[in-house]
Amino acid sequence: MTTRVDDLGKIPLFSRLSSVDLQFLATKVDEIEVPAGTALITEGMGNHAFYLLAHGEVDVFVGGTHRRSLGPHDFFGEISMMVLEPATATVVTRTPVRAYVMSHRQFLEVRVHETVMLQLKAAMGDRRSADQKLVS
Repeated sequence: MTTRVDDLGKIPLFSRLSSVDLQFLATKVDEIEVPAGTALITEGMGNHAFYLLAHGEVDVFVGGTHRRSLGPHDFFGEISMMVLEPATATVVTRTPVRAYVMSHRQFLEVRVHETVMLQLKAAMGDRRSADQKLVS
C-alpha cells in the first residue's frame, strides 16, 4: 500500500522535492474519495481547493465543452485556489477518484515553505498558459 508521501512524490509537480519536503506537504493535504459523476469544481464559482489525483480520472469542461481528461498524478484547481478567483473550468469525476486536497487555509501554511512554493508558482504559470490555449 502506498503512503501519502509516495503518492505526492509521483505527481510531477512535486517529484523533485526531497523526502523531508514531501513529508511536510503530506501534513498539509486531506485525502478524499469521490464517486464518479461528482463536480469537484464549477466554472465561474469560487474554488478554495487544489486537487492532486492519486487514482481515478476527471473530465475538464470550459464553457460546457470537454477540453481534456486528467488521471493519476495530475492536478487541478491550483490557480483559483491560490488567488481566490472564480474557477476557469468545471471538473467532474469520470471514475471514482481518490485525491489529496489542499484548502486555501492549508495553502497559507505551505507558502512559508520556499521549495514547495517555487514548485507551485511554476505550475501556476505553466497552467495559465495552457488554459489560455484551451480557451482560444
